[in-house]
Amino acid sequence: MRQREGIIQQFSTFLSLKNDYKTSNFIWQTDVELERNISSLVQSEPDAKKEYWARYFLKIIKNILHEDLLIVGSQSEDKQKNDVSTSSLKKSSKSSSRAERHLCAYLQEACIWAARKSFQRFKFIQHKYPLEEYFQIANSAIYPPAKLLKNFNLDYVQTNIEGYVKTALIRFISNTIYQKDLEGKREKFSNYGLLKDLTKKEMQEALAIKGINQNRINLYCLAWQCLDEIYQPSQKQKSRSLETPSAEYFQQITLLYNERCNQLGFDEVPVSKDRTQEILEICIQAARDYRTKHFLPLEDYSNLTDSQHSALDNLVEEEEWQQVNSLVSNLFSAIPEMGQIMLRLWLGLNLTQTEMAVVLKNKYFELQKQYQVARQLARYNKILLKDFINESQKIYPEVSLTEEKDIERIKTSLDECLQLHCQQLVKDILNKILQEWQVKKEISTLEFRLIDKDFDRNLLKVCPNIKLLQAAFIEQLEIDMALPTDSLAAVSNKLADFVDEWLKDNFI
Repeated sequence: MRQREGIIQQFSTFLSLKNDYKTSNFIWQTDVELERNISSLVQSEPDAKKEYWARYFLKIIKNILHEDLLIVGSQSEDKQKNDVSTSSLKKSSKSSSRAERHLCAYLQEACIWAARKSFQRFKFIQHKYPLEEYFQIANSAIYPPAKLLKNFNLDYVQTNIEGYVKTALIRFISNTIYQKDLEGKREKFSNYGLLKDLTKKEMQEALAIKGINQNRINLYCLAWQCLDEIYQPSQKQKSRSLETPSAEYFQQITLLYNERCNQLGFDEVPVSKDRTQEILEICIQAARDYRTKHFLPLEDYSNLTDSQHSALDNLVEEEEWQQVNSLVSNLFSAIPEMGQIMLRLWLGLNLTQTEMAVVLKNKYFELQKQYQVARQLARYNKILLKDFINESQKIYPEVSLTEEKDIERIKTSLDECLQLHCQQLVKDILNKILQEWQVKKEISTLEFRLIDKDFDRNLLKVCPNIKLLQAAFIEQLEIDMALPTDSLAAVSNKLADFVDEWLKDNFI
């Protein structure tokens, strides 16, 4: 999916689902009436930014709603006055409708952002809810926008509409899923089947919600990871119905846990198998509460207030965030080469820690195993977070980061910025290769555009140059990261998929 460019596109186009054979893609469709109207408005304020226009349309909606209430309230039994009131209502209704459509068009990217975040979060029901359905849920929440933005304070200049709506949509989607999806609420997994089904992020969130401090969370997650590695379902037994591990399994899990604690430098005395079982029981209870947690009734959703999207969020969600991007870029460049390479592989290319160990073992002796990769990533993330907080408070001295919940929020925001930065670094390699090929006349942009209809059916048969592009991308990655030749061979299929997705985003 391409990003929209310019105010006119942002306020006059809507995402639409395009089905091609067995796959689905989002495309932008233009509303001609909105395009004509925003084009006229932009001519009167050519330098205005998108936040200005978003607030402009929201003001229209709120003012008209207020005026309509006054008109209705002041209607008398006099027929002439009543006719005038009815005419005024019709005119204001038309203006309000158009302003609502402009604002909904602007919020389309917030909807797809929230949909993708939710899609990742609810992987345990991913087979039932595709990305498209999450998008539809988000899209249903933004119309009418006045309801979602009921408590948005237009006088509070430090809060922007898109960031506010992103926060709201994540909650709205979560509420919808937990309210309607039985699999997300009822106890369908056995205790240990549930632990096997959780993602690491879910486990961390579940424990945090229980009020467990971060040091304990790290230890409990380590025990959970050891369980996940050692305790595998038999061929006859499905993961979701896993029985409680035997004493022998608990002993193996305990041995691995104590070994990992020592390797990772955790200040933890060796534990017994009984203590390991106690830790896992805590994890189970946290997971149960997490999967069945209470949700806000959808009709009360408008209770979201500006206080939940404060100046803190503006560090990464303000309209003009080049300064933050520059800060993240500088901090990234300041960490050692090992850290930069690891973050590119992890956040930029979405490799797993095990895959990273395979890729990096010939370059770095200290990165031979998954847990060694995890330890180094944790160290670099801690450094980046500390430096980011220190530097950002120089830019935003009014932002207080004294509470743990504030640190966690800024960490989440930093992770998103860092991921975008790392993804852009690897995408820049593809852009550079394609530009060089165009100069050499080896490939043209038109060639990719011509394969639109059959792109998903068979990429390689339609355009053999894609295979060459994949090979060139892998070769250039190894050069840029100073990796030994063929270091990326083990993940070549995953990198090829990355190239395919990049082509779809940019040429379809």
